[in-house]
Amino acid sequence: MAIEATDLLNIVERALHSLRSEWLFLRELKVGTSRRNGSVQRLDAFALNSLPHTAMKRVCYEVKISRADFLAELKSPLKRRIGMRYSNEFYFVTPAGLVDLKEIPCDCGLIEAGRATPGEWRELIKRHRGFFYYDPDTESYCLLVVPAPWRDTPGPTWQLLAAMLRNQRREFEERPPAAPVQQRLTFTQ
Repeated sequence: MAIEATDLLNIVERALHSLRSEWLFLRELKVGTSRRNGSVQRLDAFALNSLPHTAMKRVCYEVKISRADFLAELKSPLKRRIGMRYSNEFYFVTPAGLVDLKEIPCDCGLIEAGRATPGEWRELIKRHRGFFYYDPDTESYCLLVVPAPWRDTPGPTWQLLAAMLRNQRREFEERPPAAPVQQRLTFTQ
């Protein structure tokens, strides 16, 4: 079964941004209030650490599930401009082995994610020394293959803030919160 971009983002969110009290993880973030050059500027995922002592770290993720898509991205580096502008770290997220490490631009990082049996997982981690995550229940993994360099970037603009708020509103409207689990309390004397 082929893995999809949504699957990769689910794994990255679980592995790196699961603390909801610390991280905002926004998907399909449309930046700005209008269209530029005929198309909306969109980030696959954007994570914002909400704790001041972390310098409010901002991470942008660009998912590539095919080799052709990755190569097209390399030919058009301006497509990454918005993500690079607003993030301290920029990562490509791909299935294992999709790209050669030498192909990763020097200002970007690489995260490989996907599904693997425990045996396959043991083989995968033999190649890497960095951060890794493996969930045996879902057989999903996340490997930090190439760390992205930290970039000091200016703070977010009003356009980015508006985009983030629109994204959150859309999330709430499309997926209302689950009804609270209620139970009848019995009183004893």
